[in-house]
Amino acid sequence: MRMHSSTSLAAVALVILCGCSALVPMERPVVQTHTLMLWMPEAAGVQVISDWNEWGGFEAAGGLLDPAAGVMTCAEDGIWMYELNDLSAGRYRYSFLVNGYRWMVDPVNPETTEYKGRTVSVLVVSD
Repeated sequence: MRMHSSTSLAAVALVILCGCSALVPMERPVVQTHTLMLWMPEAAGVQVISDWNEWGGFEAAGGLLDPAAGVMTCAEDGIWMYELNDLSAGRYRYSFLVNGYRWMVDPVNPETTEYKGRTVSVLVVSD
């Protein structure tokens, strides 16, 4: 069933362990392999902006959003997915950028920090 609320804050994001077919609840998100997911069927487009992609271009020369940075793909059920490749172990700040303007923390990730006055999520990549 698709939700049609343009102001829905009930979006669900999942940080999953790709090597495991089950979701594992954790106090802090720890990613062994790297897939971010966000359930937001009403979105026209979603990007992951983060430390690993110069905040989608905002930190690069010119400071403009790169429309190709961190683009997530959407399945028919409204789940947006992004594959992270080659991230070294460490802590990374990230946010979802919905429809090119709405910054959104990961709604299932309780660990947050600040980036330029905005609350953003923290992703922990283990060895």
